[in-house]
Amino acid sequence: MIHKYLFKRNQVFYFRWRVQEELQAALKLKEIRVSLRTSSLLVAKSRANQWFDFVNHAKLMKNAYQFSEISHLEYIQSMKKKVNQTQASFSEKSDSDSVIELITYSLGGGRSVTIDFEKEFDKEKETLLAFQANETKQLNQLKHAGPKLSQFFEEFLACKSELSRKMKASYILYMNTLIEIMGDKDIGLIERSDVKDALQDYLKLPKRNLGKYKGISVLELLEMEIDEQDRLTQKSVSHVKKLLQGIFAYAADKNYVSSSIMNGLKMNFTSTTYGKYGDDEVLKILCAVNNLKDVSRKWVCWLAAYTGARRGEIIQLRKQDIKIDSKTKRHYILITTDAGTLKTENAQRRVPIHKALIDEGLLSYVESQEENLFDGMNAETFTKWFAEFRESLGIEKYDDLSKRRVFHSFRHTFITKSRAAGNDASQVQQVVGHEKIHFGDTDKYTHDYDLYQVLDVVDKVVFEAY
Repeated sequence: MIHKYLFKRNQVFYFRWRVQEELQAALKLKEIRVSLRTSSLLVAKSRANQWFDFVNHAKLMKNAYQFSEISHLEYIQSMKKKVNQTQASFSEKSDSDSVIELITYSLGGGRSVTIDFEKEFDKEKETLLAFQANETKQLNQLKHAGPKLSQFFEEFLACKSELSRKMKASYILYMNTLIEIMGDKDIGLIERSDVKDALQDYLKLPKRNLGKYKGISVLELLEMEIDEQDRLTQKSVSHVKKLLQGIFAYAADKNYVSSSIMNGLKMNFTSTTYGKYGDDEVLKILCAVNNLKDVSRKWVCWLAAYTGARRGEIIQLRKQDIKIDSKTKRHYILITTDAGTLKTENAQRRVPIHKALIDEGLLSYVESQEENLFDGMNAETFTKWFAEFRESLGIEKYDDLSKRRVFHSFRHTFITKSRAAGNDASQVQQVVGHEKIHFGDTDKYTHDYDLYQVLDVVDKVVFEAY
């Protein structure tokens, strides 16, 4: 793929961005199109940088408007100012002897701005060389990538005739699990960070002899909250590390890698608790999923962010589970075992629907569905997709405290935000379906809160763009 906002016509690259529908009338623009006057992709990317920044600004402002952080007027004014600033920045570079069309307005009264890029080439040279060096590096890596990890493992195992049948079975189990965690990569493209992350994840898995986890995929297990006593021990994971040491030593002998990435690798196994997302990261994800063709994935992410519900609870929701409370006139989600399996008895509950979800159009989506809101969605496939999607946005898997961020981290983020806003712990626990704290004899007189009593648990969760 060239780039989302670049296209090539008659051997010339152009930048093109369709103006957001709600802005078209105010800006008198339907589309912004910029001729980059080059046939080189590297030059085109460099010349389009200011317009890429413009698009990012547009997304942030749209997000702030949707979350009621700025008014519609402020939204329009901000975008008009940014269009003028970007236009002026390019106009300053123009030269009467060498000019090209910059913007084409597709709605009435079209006009154009001119620019000369040639004077800027020296400034771009360093950036272009960096692009070129990176692409060359990637090409060289592909040339020396070697076989897939699964194929290389079979070769490795075949030469280990001294291994007992039991040990071979253990090695096969270890490898199958590792491949599920980090993918079946080319042996020459696996990095130390891949191995370290995979071993950290391995430690978060449950012991294989526990029946309650049988039949659940590795990716699904990594999204679950595994009880501490059910998890693998560091000693068990050390056996996996030992296998990897053998594999990469063998890869070095076979010249698939210059040296083993396991040499000197020390593991300080971190906390098995999940990390949370920062406000900017949540907004980045929610903004990005708005552009997905598969709108169902968008709504799973939005619901997770604004309800704190578990992935399985969301995916199995039915149209009839979206209800309205007669007292508060608020819409809410009814989560029960009628829709599917729940983790605990406390998971049955009513969750108020956040205003952000209403404003984004959740009710229209619900109305458009026949019965199940996410019919045909596979939990394992979704989990794998989200991990890759998060990575594509540049959001690190581990936070600064080495806590793992996965889809389930939306739940941790919601709970943290709600508690930080001053909500009572027992009310938060009811909304997210946790077992409630106990107060001795007072529990005899404590029942579930009414919906109006837990509205703040949801309403006070606000993600702010800084």
